[in-house]
Amino acid sequence: MTTPLHSPFIVHDDAVRQAHIDQGRYESLRLQVVELQQEQPLWAERMTRPEGASRGPVVLIHGFAQNRFSWHTTHRSMAAWLAHEGWDVFNLELRGHGRSRRRSKTVATSFMDYPLDLSDFSNALYETPFWVGHSLGASVAYMADADRRATSRGIVSLGGLYRFGQAGWLLPTLTRWTRRLPMGVHIGDIQVHTGVTGRAFARLFPILDLAAFGAPIAGWWPGSIEPNLAKERMRRGFDYIPVRVWQEMSEWGSADAVPWDSGWRSSRTPCFIILGDRDTMLYPNEGAAAFDRSGSDDKTLLVLDDTHGLTHWGHLDIVLGKHARDYVWTAVDKWMQERL
Repeated sequence: MTTPLHSPFIVHDDAVRQAHIDQGRYESLRLQVVELQQEQPLWAERMTRPEGASRGPVVLIHGFAQNRFSWHTTHRSMAAWLAHEGWDVFNLELRGHGRSRRRSKTVATSFMDYPLDLSDFSNALYETPFWVGHSLGASVAYMADADRRATSRGIVSLGGLYRFGQAGWLLPTLTRWTRRLPMGVHIGDIQVHTGVTGRAFARLFPILDLAAFGAPIAGWWPGSIEPNLAKERMRRGFDYIPVRVWQEMSEWGSADAVPWDSGWRSSRTPCFIILGDRDTMLYPNEGAAAFDRSGSDDKTLLVLDDTHGLTHWGHLDIVLGKHARDYVWTAVDKWMQERL
């Protein structure tokens, strides 16, 4: 039986449904839509086996301007696969994103809102969870760990941002232009919806997939994601950009120390850092700083490449790419099992 959630959680939906895990494989899973009631309500999709989870909770944390579709599409789902492996999976949508925005009208005006959300959500769970973050979602986990408001069994970072905008040429240029705007200008409430951009990208997918070979920024390695999956991911997964958060991220590009750096250096939390060798949105040396600066005695770094003649790895395909199950999901599952 699925472990019940007590107040302040509310379960809005509870049904056993067929989930497409990967490459034509469907499994029956229990799906719940849960709400954490508080001043800034948070929503998450919970997935478990129909009879309940045999392992502990895992909180999935999406990245900048994204939502729950970072982890789950109708064609492939890391969230569903982890649930079928026995984990109690909570696909969290941070304030200002997905259901947390639509149903509870929350708005994020600072990066620091996100670690607070993760800490509040984790503290309300029945057991200490693992945190699995993608892109800025991993930064959220680093910060939540650094400020010690909540604890986790371990942190898994997939293409996780530690340094930012310090490699390549386009992102440093964009962040440099952004830094010219005075931080004192009160634009924190401006939210830019990227849904139109996502739908445009979906229509242009064949061109973008080919252009990714030479583009200064590409969301995936060419050929690493099937067109139908990529199109759904872009149509449904692009969410709101809080302008203030982008400003703060741009400030990190000019500094060696990010907000969580000091606390992360003294952290003892186990961490697993997974990076893509051709990720132009988060270059490997920028993400590897999380491994270098962690104070934990239990830390692992994996940089995925084409060693086996398979493929290079980018930013989105590290979660939902054709080979993600065999090279990423299984590694994450094994690492977490060893730390139960």
